[in-house]
Amino acid sequence: MESTGGPYLNTAAMTSPVGIARLLQMTFGCTTFSLVAHQGGFSAAYGTFCMFVWTFCFAITVFIIACEFTHLHSCLSISWGNFTAAFAMLATLMSVTAAVIYPLYFVQLGCYPIGCEVRDFRIAASVFAGLLFIAYATEVFLTRAKPGQVTSYMATV
Repeated sequence: MESTGGPYLNTAAMTSPVGIARLLQMTFGCTTFSLVAHQGGFSAAYGTFCMFVWTFCFAITVFIIACEFTHLHSCLSISWGNFTAAFAMLATLMSVTAAVIYPLYFVQLGCYPIGCEVRDFRIAASVFAGLLFIAYATEVFLTRAKPGQVTSYMATV
């Protein structure tokens, strides 16, 4: 049987600067919400919001990576450039909000009565939340319109 198209997996999408930024987003997002869920802890509306942001951004980033890697985005009836640009901008704003809120409400410099382990997990989660914001901001910087390029409405500065 003869192949009608090119390779099915797009490895170039993962090795490009935007692909590397997305892989870092996936790694930092998973690490952040895993640290909080494992030992860091969260409570009330602020903690729930932060966990929502990290898990939502992680899930959509995994979806984008899977679609880019397998060329599935060509089967979707949406403007892929607009979708990824809009999501990167939204995720940047949401992740910076969570990166500020979580340490503000949950990190104490002193140790808790049960020990310093919870504090250390919360500090580590805060650091990875900051790295997650930087990764999303990097994607926005890399994908914004360049002079002379024809882009769609969401991909413009």
